[in-house]
Amino acid sequence: MMSDKYNLSDELNQSRELDQDQEKETAIYKHLADIGVMDKLVFALNEYIIKFGRTSNVHDQCFDLKLQVLANKKHLQDWVDKIW
Repeated sequence: MMSDKYNLSDELNQSRELDQDQEKETAIYKHLADIGVMDKLVFALNEYIIKFGRTSNVHDQCFDLKLQVLANKKHLQDWVDKIW
């Protein structure tokens, strides 16, 4: 009888851990996809900045946006690394 209680408790704990692991995996994959989008944006901004240079009326805004996206990416990557 006592061992049944312990087995049930162990099963519940394992089930909770499995649910938490699945939630963590889902969050990681979502954020890795977000990081991929950020990488593409930074690549496109770099391409624009290089192609049009300072003659573009939005050069400075593109450069600032690139820096903001890189900072956001770093924060998100750090968070993913912590929960990984």
